[in-house]
Amino acid sequence: MRNLQRGFIPSCEDERWFLYFEDNILHIHRSWTGIKMYEVVFDEDGDGGVARRVRINLGPDYGGTRDDAWNTLLDLLNYYASDEAHQPHESSFVAALKEAAQPNYLGSPSVIMELIAPYFWRIVCKELPKYCSGLDALPGYKPTSFSDVLSANERIASVLSGADESFHGLEAWRTEQGLGKAVIRTLELDPDWYADENLHCILSEGLAGLSTTIAKIIADWANDSSPHNLNALFEFVAVLREFTASVILGTHTLYFPDVTLSDFTWANRSRFLQQEEEEAGNQLETEENPEDSDEVPVDENQQSRFEELLRELEALDAELEEDDALEDEEEILQPGPPVHPRRDDNGNPVKLAHPSTPTTLWTWQDPESIAIVIPDGPMPSELAAIPFDSWVDAPTDHAGWQRLAEQHPVEEPDLNRPKGKKAAAGVVIVEDDGRVWAVAPSNAYGGYQATFPKGTYSPGTSLQAAAIREAYEEAGLRVQLTRFLVDVPRSTSYTRYYLARRISGHPGDMGWESQAVLLIPADRLPEILTHKNDAPIIKAVQEALS
Repeated sequence: MRNLQRGFIPSCEDERWFLYFEDNILHIHRSWTGIKMYEVVFDEDGDGGVARRVRINLGPDYGGTRDDAWNTLLDLLNYYASDEAHQPHESSFVAALKEAAQPNYLGSPSVIMELIAPYFWRIVCKELPKYCSGLDALPGYKPTSFSDVLSANERIASVLSGADESFHGLEAWRTEQGLGKAVIRTLELDPDWYADENLHCILSEGLAGLSTTIAKIIADWANDSSPHNLNALFEFVAVLREFTASVILGTHTLYFPDVTLSDFTWANRSRFLQQEEEEAGNQLETEENPEDSDEVPVDENQQSRFEELLRELEALDAELEEDDALEDEEEILQPGPPVHPRRDDNGNPVKLAHPSTPTTLWTWQDPESIAIVIPDGPMPSELAAIPFDSWVDAPTDHAGWQRLAEQHPVEEPDLNRPKGKKAAAGVVIVEDDGRVWAVAPSNAYGGYQATFPKGTYSPGTSLQAAAIREAYEEAGLRVQLTRFLVDVPRSTSYTRYYLARRISGHPGDMGWESQAVLLIPADRLPEILTHKNDAPIIKAVQEALS
């Protein structure tokens, strides 16, 4: 029993198991991936111990049978209880224990809970005011904006993807093939869409899905006919938080077998809360108070020296390579800056996880080429005899955009907006050479690598005014609408798209929501705008141009 309590840290690739003993529980992980395979719970028995209960991870990452797992566990216990297992490796074990004992060890459930708790609490603080009043009396409550939630999302994604060197542990698990696949599977992202994405993007999109789920839980709680018990709501959100922590730690198939994000609904809460009550006597950790953990301070403005060093190395080591989409002789330029030159609507800097790369100036003159400009990037002086000039007197209020739209209105049918969906407007800007303008949303927001400018309209203005405004805010262009194009239903909105032509503006003046503006040959739109929501728009554009 003394040998099992010592645990085991592997010192070479041939040693495939990592063990540690805590609170009478022996935790056994695969050393290569960090995935937990076993937990053995011991009771004291004189000078030794008796194994009373075992949890075995038979999740999708395990390829054997239950009998295989059981026999492997018996072999492991027999071996690591012996002196043989520990004699050659004591020094590496001590060194690894020191590493695991350092602050911010990502193999620790408490560290993960402290990391993700502010994100959950901010979502709660953002959504609750829609349904409750008097929240100022709630411990830890403070008014929260979407930007606050987004910054907490970015914090978690950056830490877990390795951008903050003060955090360490489970490096082999925190990869696209390990944690990334677990997030895609359990948080129900599109596996085809995210198959080639990096871990930061996968984590950020998974967390965004959590935000939507919590908002739905709170809405359903508020609409429930039973008494509105905040503690019951917090308790259920805490279970979702524990589920998220288990996914990050790779223990979800142990604690939440066969559970995915869609299982967390207010109507389905009894399934999880009953399970919590049944296992209350077997808790491996003390349950935290929702308010206590949600108030864990996190320095969101901490600048990672690792990120700075990485950018310097990438700038030094970057090589020019050919792009199949462009001419063979084209020079491939360096990506843009990691921080957008324009701040968001709340005055916060916008970090770009993967800045876009511009194309050389000659691509703007070639109708068969894709041309890309980044914020404040270089542009030719004109295209098709229309100058690229900054729009210095662009409207600054809703009335100004409405007056502009009324100068050249286009005929359009009535908008038959389905009940419950917001009205929105988008614009497809066609250049004289047949190419079409698009934008690359910052950090692929909403899962769009590229899309058409669009946004909701403001009361007192028209959809046409909104379309003209979005062309400027997202692409830096001044446009004139030419005709109605198509109406497209989306998950929460019903968007009307217009065709338009560019009359001035400078795409390098794009706002913070875009990290690049593109000019794309019409026949290559399906290749570049790959989100399923854009398919009907592309079809309508190509039919209109033909």
